[in-house]
This record gives sequence, C-alpha cells and structure tokens, in this order.
Amino acid sequence: MVVRVGIVGYGTIGKRVADAVMKMDDMELIGVVKQTPDYETEIAVSKGINIYTYEDKVSRFERMSIKVRGTINDMLNKVDLIIDATPDGVGAENKVKIYEPRGFRAIFQGGEEADVAEVSFNALANYEMAMGKRFVRVVSCNTTALSRLISAFLLHGYRIRKVRAYIVRRGADPREFKKGPINDVVFNPATVPSHHGPDVMTVIPSIGIITMAVAVPTTIMHL
Repeated sequence: MVVRVGIVGYGTIGKRVADAVMKMDDMELIGVVKQTPDYETEIAVSKGINIYTYEDKVSRFERMSIKVRGTINDMLNKVDLIIDATPDGVGAENKVKIYEPRGFRAIFQGGEEADVAEVSFNALANYEMAMGKRFVRVVSCNTTALSRLISAFLLHGYRIRKVRAYIVRRGADPREFKKGPINDVVFNPATVPSHHGPDVMTVIPSIGIITMAVAVPTTIMHL
C-alpha cells in the first residue's frame, strides 16, 4: 500500500521532509502547503512538487505566476497522512481545527510541545512506541541528535547513569537575516536546563539528563 502524504509547511524542515518522502517507494507526495510565494516555492515547483495554499492566499501566488493546484482543503481531500512542519504553535492549532475534526493522522515536526501528540518519536530510540499512534511528534534537531547518540550507547549494551550535555546552537537559519547574535556567544536559553534535556526524556524516560545551550553567530549547524 502506498501512503499518500501531504506536507503543511515547506520551510527549513518541510523541504527536507518532502525530499525524503519523494525517495520512498511506499509513499506518494501529494503536495505541500505554502503561505508565501517565495524562492522556496520556486524550488518546490522545479522539483515537480504540487503547491497548495490557503484560500485567501491564492491571488498572491497568481500575481507571482506560480501555479497552485488548489487550497489546503483540496490537498487534504487526497491524503492519508499529514506531516505538519509549520512554526511553533501552528501545528497544535491545526490539530484542533483541522486534523482531529476530520479524522486525520498527523506527524508534527520539531516545533510543538510534547502534549500535541501521543508520543515523542525518534526512530533509533523508540520506534515501537509510535506504532499505531494517530498523532506523533518528532522532536527538535538537537533533541534528535542527543536521542540518537544516547540510544547508540544503550543499544550496544552500555549503561548510562546520567548525561550532561552542552549544545552550541546556530544563531539562525540561513534565510533569517534579521536574527542574531551577530558577534557574540549568548545563552540560549538563559536557564538550566534548556528544553533539550526534558525533551530527550519524552523519548527515553529512563535517562537522567541535564542540558544547557548557547547560540553563536553562524547559520551552518549545531554542535
């Protein structure tokens, strides 16, 4: 059975998810939902991805000569599964207003709180826990990396008493030119623990972990 997938949000995360879905033999990418006719939309079109948008945004795309296949509702009528890659809070709102009332299954990517889903997921750490669930949250990139690293030790028989992790975060994504820091290293957040430790524990509850993080002036990576 081929699962028909729709992606809501085509930005830093959504564009990577779309590329991954298109490589899967058992998935079909029906399309992506965009709000803004920007360069990322042009990239999606160049890859043959169908573009959908919100009803009040269609004219914006038409003015930019970008063809849309329809509204978000048109896409939803064609899919089996939603992957929500929208900014923080938007996915939770979409769940309440769209996914739950219409009976959809959804995967929330990165930005949402743990209570948006039945389980927080990392394939290496707790694949079995996510099986059969209707709503699943994929944790943030830093939390994913920590979960993978810890799981690698556990799967090879190591016992971990505690974890203390220091994360160097990039200050912004490449397109976020108004964000910083510019020439500084700042605590991000300025409290201990950062959200990463508690988030790891939503994936691996048995781990005692404390994390802290700083942001640095780069758009390239996290460490």
